[in-house]
Amino acid sequence: MTKIKICGLTTPQDAQTVNSVKADFAGIVLFFPKSRRNLSVTQAASVLFALNPSVSSVAVTVSPTPSQAAEIQSLGFDYIQIHGELSAETLQVLTIPILRAFNMSDTTQYDRSRQNEKIAGYVFDAQTPGSGKTFDWSLVKPVRDCRKPWLLAGGLHSCNVADAIRTLHPWGVDVSSGVETAGISGKDPSKIHAFVQAVREADQLLSREN
Repeated sequence: MTKIKICGLTTPQDAQTVNSVKADFAGIVLFFPKSRRNLSVTQAASVLFALNPSVSSVAVTVSPTPSQAAEIQSLGFDYIQIHGELSAETLQVLTIPILRAFNMSDTTQYDRSRQNEKIAGYVFDAQTPGSGKTFDWSLVKPVRDCRKPWLLAGGLHSCNVADAIRTLHPWGVDVSSGVETAGISGKDPSKIHAFVQAVREADQLLSREN
């Protein structure tokens, strides 16, 4: 079964929708004010409280400082997803599993991170995370043979995620803007349900073919 991560949750209502579809991961953006989905620590705590314990919580960050990493851990997140830089000082502070995120126009940091035991998996994303834009999926093929779990992100939605699963067979898929609607605050429950259904149907089809 392809793992499903719904990213960029901003409200307890978003968390309740994620609970209802039994997603595997839920992402919450912290310490990145440039993102319209960025939450304060207090806001993040309220979303975490509403999240079912069976859904793994992921703090999504960009180049976090050691103090930010420590605060994320104190909130009780299950994972931290790190874009940008990962300093040795921040790495030393972290005890929760790390999902290392890379845009597929630059995989040099991926090569340097492969032997790090604290990194539990990878997120292969578009050049601008959260932009809702896809990228050339053929770029993933040289690195997708990594021995750790990896999630495909970047412009996924209910109409293209089945194609992504058939083409790349990712361990998991990661969606944010693809389950949002302009003018609606937070996530669109109908789009989350449609996305999850598309993933499950793609899994069933692959299972029958194999």
